Amino acid sequence: MMSATTYHYILTHGLNVQPSVMERLAEELQWPLDHCTFVCLPGHAPGESLRHITADRWLDSFSRQYQAAFSTSAEVVYVGYSLGGLLMTYLLGKERVPAPAKQILFAPALSFKQWTRIPTFFPASVLDQLLIPSFTPKGYKATSGVTIGAYKALFEVSTKLESLDSDRYNLPTLVLCDQRDELVHAEGLRTFIQEKKLSNWQLHILPSRPWKRWGKKHLLVAREYQSDAHWAEVKDRIIRFLNA
Repeated sequence: MMSATTYHYILTHGLNVQPSVMERLAEELQWPLDHCTFVCLPGHAPGESLRHITADRWLDSFSRQYQAAFSTSAEVVYVGYSLGGLLMTYLLGKERVPAPAKQILFAPALSFKQWTRIPTFFPASVLDQLLIPSFTPKGYKATSGVTIGAYKALFEVSTKLESLDSDRYNLPTLVLCDQRDELVHAEGLRTFIQEKKLSNWQLHILPSRPWKRWGKKHLLVAREYQSDAHWAEVKDRIIRFLNA
């Protein structure tokens, strides 16, 4: 059994989330930053835009960055938030990246609330460049909004994942999601795990009160958007999972 401090952590942010959010998460969990690699997906670096994003651009960039970090470390823990969880699951299913020793997925984009699919109903056209404003706090979001095309790219990966062999990503995995997540369907994650027969996945759904989570429902990875009790619970689950 390895100590939590001897792993190398590869962390990937979510859609329209600043990569630095994952760095703050690592600091909160007291992971040495020299034991961490932070993936930055196309469209999320300072000055970049989510216009003209494609699923292949995300997948290819993720694969290159992940494999470069993986090749220098013996024991890797992967940490993915939302889109970061979806990309990893798909690439593992396609056998395009080597499997980590363990992974932690925050609100992975593997099951969705129905309304989130509305952008996919628009035909491919100039509307793909239409920007949907984001009301996420300024210090958290990467850009002012997400294009319809970027949402379509996310769901394109999700659709491709459906037909892949789940044995390839059935590795020790801790899944954390808020009960009232506005994008990811928490109970849908349970169904996903059951239907895919993911015997090595552990799901923990955090309970929450609507008035405590208003406008903050998909921001699970940030300490400042959690109550002290919930954040202590998140940290405890992660520590026990890594040390098991």
